[in-house]
Amino acid sequence: QTDQPVTFLLKDRAPATLSIAFGASILWLLIGLSSGIVSALRRATWIDKFSQGTALAGASLQIYFVGLVLQFILVDKLGWLSSPGYVSPNDYPMEWAQGMILPWITLGFLLSAIYARLTRAGMIEVMSEDYIRTARAKGLSTRRVNFKHVLRAAITPIITVFGLDLGALLGGAVITEYVFNIPGLGKLATEAVSNVDLPVIVGTVMVAAVFIVIANIVVDLVYMVLDPKVRLA
Repeated sequence: QTDQPVTFLLKDRAPATLSIAFGASILWLLIGLSSGIVSALRRATWIDKFSQGTALAGASLQIYFVGLVLQFILVDKLGWLSSPGYVSPNDYPMEWAQGMILPWITLGFLLSAIYARLTRAGMIEVMSEDYIRTARAKGLSTRRVNFKHVLRAAITPIITVFGLDLGALLGGAVITEYVFNIPGLGKLATEAVSNVDLPVIVGTVMVAAVFIVIANIVVDLVYMVLDPKVRLA
C-alpha cells in the first residue's frame, strides 16, 4: 500500500520500462533480421548452420539465466560494464545508457532468435514463388529481387510478432526488471499484487492494455505502407 497517487507511480515507473523496451526492440530487430537474411541467402552453408544454432540456443534459454550469467561475466568478473540500473536520461544520459546496456543485450539476444528464424523461413518460402522466378528471368539484379521483393513479402509476419512483443514489453518486463533491479511497470505490478494494492493493479493493467492497442495500430499502419493490397482495402 502507498499514499501516493496511482498516476504519479505510473509516470514515475513508465520511463524505465520504455527505456528497456525501445532499446531492446531496436537491437533484437536488427540482429534478428540481419541473421535471418544472411541465413536465407546462404542456405545450407556453415553460416546458415551457425546462425540457426545460435538462434536455437537463444530460443531455448531463459532471460533470468542469461541475464545473471552476463552480469556475472561482464560486470563482476571482467568489469567491462557497470552494474545495471536506471537513472533519468535527462539528468545523467551516460549513466542511463551504461545501466541499460546489459538489459538491452540480454533481451536483444534472446528475442532476436525468434526473428532470425521467422525471417529465414519467410524468405525461403517467398524465394520459391513463381513471381520471384519471373523477376529473376526478367533480368532484375539479385540485390533488387532479394530486398525489394523477397524481404518485403516475407516481413509481414515479422511485423505482427514485433508489434505483439513490443506491446507486451511496454506493459512491463517483469523478469527483466527484477533480474536487473530496474524500477519499471512490471516490478510495480508485482509489488502491487504482493501488497494487494488494487488501484495500482488496475492502473498497470490499463497502461499495459493501452500500450498493446497502440502497438497494434502502429502495425496496421506499417502494413499499409508495405502492402498495397492492405492500403486499397
